[in-house]
Amino acid sequence: MILVSGILAAGFSSCTKELDLDEETQIALEKQEKMAKLDELFNLAFADPAKAEADYYRFYTNELITETQNFVIDNDVRMRNTFTDLAIRLNTNFEKIKTLPESSSLFDIYKVKYDNWILNRSLIGEIPQQVRRGEKLEKFETKVDEVSAYFDAQIADFKTKNPVDQNILNKQWTASKFIVKPDFSAFFLMNYDFKFLADGELDINNFYLFPMYNLKSVETGGYTTFEESTNFKDDLQNIQLSPASYVVYNNKLFFHFHFKASPNAADGKLNREWCYEFDYAAEGNALTLSNPRVMYLMNPLFYQAGYGDQHYELLYFDALREPVILTAQ
Repeated sequence: MILVSGILAAGFSSCTKELDLDEETQIALEKQEKMAKLDELFNLAFADPAKAEADYYRFYTNELITETQNFVIDNDVRMRNTFTDLAIRLNTNFEKIKTLPESSSLFDIYKVKYDNWILNRSLIGEIPQQVRRGEKLEKFETKVDEVSAYFDAQIADFKTKNPVDQNILNKQWTASKFIVKPDFSAFFLMNYDFKFLADGELDINNFYLFPMYNLKSVETGGYTTFEESTNFKDDLQNIQLSPASYVVYNNKLFFHFHFKASPNAADGKLNREWCYEFDYAAEGNALTLSNPRVMYLMNPLFYQAGYGDQHYELLYFDALREPVILTAQ
C-alpha cells in the first residue's frame, strides 16, 4: 500500500507540473480575457454609455496597463481597445446632444448637426482597418445613422412649429446690386429673383449666395473665397440634391441649399449644403434682409461666418454687410 500510495503521489505531482503554464501562455490567456472585456464594454457603450465610460476608464488604468504588463502595446488588444473607445465616444456624445435645450434657431440646429456629422465621420475614420467589418461595425454605423435621423427629426419638427409668413407669399421678390471690393480686387453682382412657395420651398431664377471668406489657404496662409453662381436657374437648379427651402421663425428667415459635387474636380466643389439666416422685415412690397449668418458643409470642410463672428467682422467689407431690400413685383 505504501508503494502504491507513493506511485500515485508521484503521478499526481507529475500531472501538476505538466499543467503549470509558462509565462508566454499565461499572457496569451490574459490577453484573450482583456479583449473579451473590451468587447463587453463595446456593447455596453450602446446600452449604457455613462457606465461604459466609467468602467472603461477603470479597466484601462487598472487592467490594461499594470505594473508588470502593458497590454495596449499588443496590436490585437490595441485595435480592440481603439474600437471600444470610439464606441464610447460616439454614444456619450449622443447622450449629451439629447440633453441640449430646444433651440429657437434652425441655423443653430443645423450647426450642431454639422458638428456631429463631422465628428462621427472622423470616428468612423479612426476605426482600424483590421476590425472594420462584421456586426460591430454595423452596430457603430447604425448608431451614426441614428444620430443623423435624430437631427432630421428635430429639423422637421421645428418646421412644423413655425408657419409660413403670409406677407411674403405669392410675390416675386427681386433685387440687384453691383458690389466692388474696396481694393478693386473683386466684384459681385448681388441678384435676387425668387418666390416663396406655401410648401416651404423656393421658386428661384436668381439668388445671391453670400460668399464664404474664412477659407484659409494652405499655400499662402491668407484667406480665400468660396462662392456659388448667382444664376441659380441655369447653373444650380439642376444640381440640387434637395429642393431649395426656407423657414420663418421669430424675426428670422432661414434658407437651405443642397448641391451635388461638380464633375470638374478642379472646381473643388463636392456635395455641399449652404445655410443662411437673416433678420427680416416685410412691409408692403419691401422685404429687408440684414445681419446675415452663413455656413456650409462640404466633406470634410465645415465653415461658418456671419454677424458678430470674428471672420465676418474682419473679412466682409461694408457693402456685403449692408441690409438688402427686395421689392415685390
